[in-house]
Amino acid sequence: MESKKIKALLAAAETGSLTAAAAQLGYTQAGLTQMMNSIENELGLRMLVRGKNGVRLSDAGQSLLEPMRAFVAAADELERGVERQREENRSAIRIGAYASISRQWLPAILSEFLRENPGVDASISVGSIKQMYESVKREELDCAFVSGHPALLKGLSWYPLHVDELLAVLPPDDLFEGEVFPIKGFSGRDFLMPSLGFDMDIDPLFAAAEPPVTPRTRYTNMDDAALISMVEHGLGLTILSRLILQDGASNIKALPLEPQGFRSLGLVISAKRQSEHILRSFVRSTRATISEMYGDENT
Repeated sequence: MESKKIKALLAAAETGSLTAAAAQLGYTQAGLTQMMNSIENELGLRMLVRGKNGVRLSDAGQSLLEPMRAFVAAADELERGVERQREENRSAIRIGAYASISRQWLPAILSEFLRENPGVDASISVGSIKQMYESVKREELDCAFVSGHPALLKGLSWYPLHVDELLAVLPPDDLFEGEVFPIKGFSGRDFLMPSLGFDMDIDPLFAAAEPPVTPRTRYTNMDDAALISMVEHGLGLTILSRLILQDGASNIKALPLEPQGFRSLGLVISAKRQSEHILRSFVRSTRATISEMYGDENT
């Protein structure tokens, strides 16, 4: 039962005229008459008595008058509540990101975005790849900056932004002297796996080698600076991305891999929410900022 039909029925009863009710609600008289016939057929009750002098509620309609008024009032309150929620959603955006992206990208992206959307409250959560994919799917986050993995993208829209090179990270006194580090060079060595989820970017590199690379892996759950410090102190090797190492303040060796390794960084948004104005605006600001940083070929 549609609330607009009940609202039209009440208007007809209150004005005593289909013509007056149609004018009040913006319908044609024929359209309103068809609506009244439709609701009577739907309910299986005669709700209006029509006569030369207009219309009035039937006995059945009169007995249902208060429940119909309550139904219309509840429907109106629901619509107002939905609109309030939409307004709240339009005034806030919840963003997930890797620590490196929150450090290197988000200040510039948010500056651009908030210039076009003043008053929007932007919150940032840092997390692992799987956490952020799941948080966007559960709508705990509105969007997230992650590396792209087709197996995790079901129900999400993917906006590629930048191809980020992966680098071998060695202690400063490591005996290796080449300009590129072979993937097979990790075999049998202590390897510090970066924060949770980074194995999804690294393990395929090891598995693709012939024979597959088998380092002595220790899984970590520490921030980038702590992991780099572990490498500096000779506790193992690791693989990090060029974006993570962009600050370049650490005393380490960072070398391209042979064969080269990359991760594709982008933005994920729930597929059913990608048309929302605030998210479309955020995508535009993000693409413009990343394009300015790296050039159009990376976005």
